[in-house]
Amino acid sequence: MRFTKFFALGMAALVSLPLVFSSANAQSSIEKAFVAKSRLASNVWTKHDASSTIEVDHSAWDAFLGKYLSTDGRGVNRLAYSRVSGADKAALKDYLAALQAVDVTTLNRNEQYAYWLNLYNASTVNVALKHYPIKSILDIKSNALDFKGPFNDKIAKVNGQSITLDTIESGIVRPIWNDPRLHYAFNCAAVTCPNLGKKAYRGKTINAQLNSAARSYINDPRGIRVENGKVKASKIFFWYEEDFGGSEAGILKHINKYAGPQLKTALKGKTDIAEYEYDWALNQR
Repeated sequence: MRFTKFFALGMAALVSLPLVFSSANAQSSIEKAFVAKSRLASNVWTKHDASSTIEVDHSAWDAFLGKYLSTDGRGVNRLAYSRVSGADKAALKDYLAALQAVDVTTLNRNEQYAYWLNLYNASTVNVALKHYPIKSILDIKSNALDFKGPFNDKIAKVNGQSITLDTIESGIVRPIWNDPRLHYAFNCAAVTCPNLGKKAYRGKTINAQLNSAARSYINDPRGIRVENGKVKASKIFFWYEEDFGGSEAGILKHINKYAGPQLKTALKGKTDIAEYEYDWALNQR
């Protein structure tokens, strides 16, 4: 998930950029310039059936998560990649195959939303498992000069169209739903990424699940915190600033919408974000 086109340049110098910057103004304009833009990949993805009552079966994904996902002492949901059995790897592949057999255009909007989130997250886990052991999902390279990671690799075929993780996030979900909460639902297998949910997303409960994910990440130090009087935030807010109002003021307004009492108090009077951070370490246990 996240600034994949930044790596697509294959520039080692860019990869070596520090994960923490001293201020928002010091952020690399190059890094942000190569974040995938929200742009509809195909008009086919806009098709839906508002009256549809079809519910996609995500029970296999629920079972997988229930078996291998747990929360550590810092509140990070971690996956036991090393413990996943051959049978469960096969079951995950079968689930992904079943998703790709669905005609997405026959679903209603909420069911589609849940479908794409689950396809993205399960596909990311599947890619990581294929290459495990790794320290970071960005270690997955097609060749020695590949600095983009797996996010622009074709991982599925839906309605006859080959798609990448980047397509799902920025070519389908972002332009169609235009909902900043989606950033709390996509999981890119990194520690600083919003948690991989312990349950599959579902159309009937999608709004409640997204609100819960937003509150969880925003009130976690990985999302945003005030330290020594300075606001420090996840790079997700920087990379996708346009989705959060297009400015730091917009980001802070969005954050306050989901902040708990303690965070609201800490943010009172704050007008800028001093640092953005991100840890790409694999969310393994």
